[in-house]
Amino acid sequence: MDFAAESTSSLYSRLKAFASKGEYYKAREVVEFLVRERREKPSVEHYNALILSNISVTPGAAWRVHELLAEMRQAGLQLDLGTCHAVLKVLAVHPDHLLRADILEYMRSQWMSVSDSGEHDVAAGLLREGLFEQALERLDGMTRQNMRVQGWLLDMFVYMLCEAGEVGEAYHIMQGRHLGGELNMSRMLWHYFLDQASASGYVDATLLAWKTQVNLGYLNPSSGTCLNVMATASRAGDAYLATAVFTHLSKRGEVFKPLHYQLLMDAYLAASPPDLYRALSILTLMPTEKLQPTTWQTRSIFHHLKNSSDLIHESLKHLRTLHGDNRPVPIAALNVLIEAWVHQRNLPEAMKIYKQIHTFAPLNGTPQTTFANIETFNMLLRGCRTANPPDEAQASFLVAELLALRVLPTALTYDRLILVFVAAAQHYLDISIASTGPDSEKSLARAKLLLDWTFRHFTDMQDMQWMPRFGTVEKLATLLAKVKDTRCWDVLQVAEEVGEARVEGWEEKGKWAWKNAETAWESHGHEERVNDNQQEELAGAMAA
Repeated sequence: MDFAAESTSSLYSRLKAFASKGEYYKAREVVEFLVRERREKPSVEHYNALILSNISVTPGAAWRVHELLAEMRQAGLQLDLGTCHAVLKVLAVHPDHLLRADILEYMRSQWMSVSDSGEHDVAAGLLREGLFEQALERLDGMTRQNMRVQGWLLDMFVYMLCEAGEVGEAYHIMQGRHLGGELNMSRMLWHYFLDQASASGYVDATLLAWKTQVNLGYLNPSSGTCLNVMATASRAGDAYLATAVFTHLSKRGEVFKPLHYQLLMDAYLAASPPDLYRALSILTLMPTEKLQPTTWQTRSIFHHLKNSSDLIHESLKHLRTLHGDNRPVPIAALNVLIEAWVHQRNLPEAMKIYKQIHTFAPLNGTPQTTFANIETFNMLLRGCRTANPPDEAQASFLVAELLALRVLPTALTYDRLILVFVAAAQHYLDISIASTGPDSEKSLARAKLLLDWTFRHFTDMQDMQWMPRFGTVEKLATLLAKVKDTRCWDVLQVAEEVGEARVEGWEEKGKWAWKNAETAWESHGHEERVNDNQQEELAGAMAA
C-alpha cells in the first residue's frame, strides 16, 4: 500500500480506521511506515492501535496482545486508559482470564475507571470463557449503576446461557427486557429462546415467549417446538399453555397425532385442581379425527384414578354425560376404568364396567366403535388372577365371551389365562396343605385338575408358535413340580429349546427356573401325578 502521498495526520486517521475494523496487518503496515519513513517515535498511540486491531476473530489473537504489551514495557511506555480499554475489547473476542485480571488490577491501582464500553467488553469476555456466574455479577453491577446495557450484550447472555443449559438465568434477562419495554429484540432471539426453554422444560420461560410472541403473531414456531411446548405444559400442569398450543396448531391446519391429545390430557390432569372431565373429553375428540386412542394415551388418567374408587365412579358419570352429548366414547376410555378397578383388586366392579360397554354405542346410528377389544379381556384376566381367591370360573367365562365376539387373542391373553389357573391351583394346594382328611384330598384333586387345564392352555400356545413370559413358565413348572407332575420338565424343556428367541430372559435366568422346579419337587411330598384315566375320573367327579 502506497502511503507516501498521504499526510501524517491522514495516516493516523487511517491507522485508527484499520484498528477499529480489526485489520491488524494493515495497521501494522501504517505504524511501520510512520516510524521508518516519517521518523515518528514509537508511542502509546501506535501500540493502542496495534492492540485494538486484534479485535477480529482472524488474524486477531490474545498472544499478540501479550507481545505488544511486552514491547511497550521494553520501550518504557506507560499503559494509559486507551491501552487498557483496547486490551479489554480484544479479550472480549479472544478470552484470556489472567490478562484481563491483570489489566483490571492495573486500572484499579492507577485509579482508572472502566468505561461503560469497557464493562460490556469485560462481561462479554467472561461469557466467552464460560464464567457465567462472574459475568452475571458484572451484569448485575452494571444494572445497579443504572448503566444502559446494550442489546448485543444481552442477546449474547441469552444465547450463551441457553446453550449452557442455564435457561432460568436467560429467562430473568428476557423477562427484564420485556418488562422494561424493549421492543427491538430480534425474532431470531425469541425463536431460539422459545426452542431452548421448551426443550429444557422451563415452563415460565416458555410461557413468556409464547404469550409475547406467538399469541401476538410475531412467531410461528415449528411443529417440533410446539410439541416441546406442549410437553413442557403437560409436565407443569399448565392447561392454558397446552390448549393455546393445540389451538395454534389447529388454526394452521396441523395434522394431529395421538401424542398431541395425550399431552393435552396430561396437562389437564396435572393442573391444580385436576380437570378430569376435560381430560376424558379429549379421549372422545380423538375418534372424530379418525384416531382411536390406545392404552398409551390413557396413562395419566389411569394414574389419576387407580387409588380412588370415587374418581372411577365420577369418571363413569362423565363418560355418560359425554355420551349423552352424542360424543363418541372409545373403548380405551372404558378400558382405563376397568384397569383402575383391577389395580384395586375389585374384579366385580371391573366386570360391571365390562357389562355396560354396549350401552355406550353411538346415539346417532353410526357404526358402533365402543366394542370390547383384546386389551379389555387382557385386563379382566389380570383381575381374575389378582382376585381373592383367584377366579378361574370368571376367566373361563371371559374366554367364551372373547370367542363369541370374535376378538383375536394374543400371546399375552394366553399368558394371563395360564397365570389365572396357576394362581387358582396354588390356592387349592394351600387349602390342601392346611386341611386334613377328605377336604385335603378334594382340594388337592381340584389343584391338579386346574393344573391339567393350565397345561392344555400351554400346549395351545405351542400350536400358535407362542410362549408365555419367563415368570409364567417358571410359576407353571414350579407348581407342577410341587404336585409331582412330571410335565414340569416338559414345560422347562420346551422353554429351553426355544430359548431367548421366544422366552425373554431365559438365557440369563433359565438355570434358576430348573433349580426352583427341582427344589419344589424334592421339598413337597405329595402323591405321584395321576395318570390320564385318573384325570378324567377327577374331572368327572368335579363336574358332578
